[in-house]
Amino acid sequence: MWTAPRTWVAGELVTKAILDEQIRDNMLVLHAAARSSLPQPVEAVVGASAAIALAANNTTAHLGVIYVPRPITVASILYNIGAGGGATSAVRIALYTEDGQTRLINVTDVCGAGTGVRTVDVDPDLDVEVGNYIILICHSVYATSAKTITRYTYDITLQAHIATEPDLSGTLTIVGGAAPATVDPEAFTTVAGALIPVLRFLGVA
Repeated sequence: MWTAPRTWVAGELVTKAILDEQIRDNMLVLHAAARSSLPQPVEAVVGASAAIALAANNTTAHLGVIYVPRPITVASILYNIGAGGGATSAVRIALYTEDGQTRLINVTDVCGAGTGVRTVDVDPDLDVEVGNYIILICHSVYATSAKTITRYTYDITLQAHIATEPDLSGTLTIVGGAAPATVDPEAFTTVAGALIPVLRFLGVA
């Protein structure tokens, strides 16, 4: 429970109980893990658009840099399918550190022709700290037609490619719907309206 900051008095004796309350306990409140988080793209977001299609294959992944505003122990990921797909369709979601050198999450949703909000469990639960991360989404298995995913819209001028600098969004060629062990943030193929999905992280109690 948060305690209002103390007004200190010159010469008073500072006790362990006072320090615990004012520093330790308030820090625990400020830095407690969130129960739910809606990470957003690093670009200037103007809202969520209608669903947009993933690439009509399982060799093109969509990537974008997202920001996690509070620490959270991620137990599951929610995303929204608008339409598309056949009986064997599957979607892959992966999460990387900002430099792309560590893959933190790599999960698959065997969604078939299903639509609506989908829940994908993360096992084991993952502690995610405040900061920027790279999200990857693609067809793990492409069947019949492309799945459409609700995604953010944003000012695309901020995601333009700058040589030798990390890209904020774009596509990447992959093999067989697999999430690479690492990704190069300078190697995305940037495209206007690049797909960064609307995701919700659900934490543990």
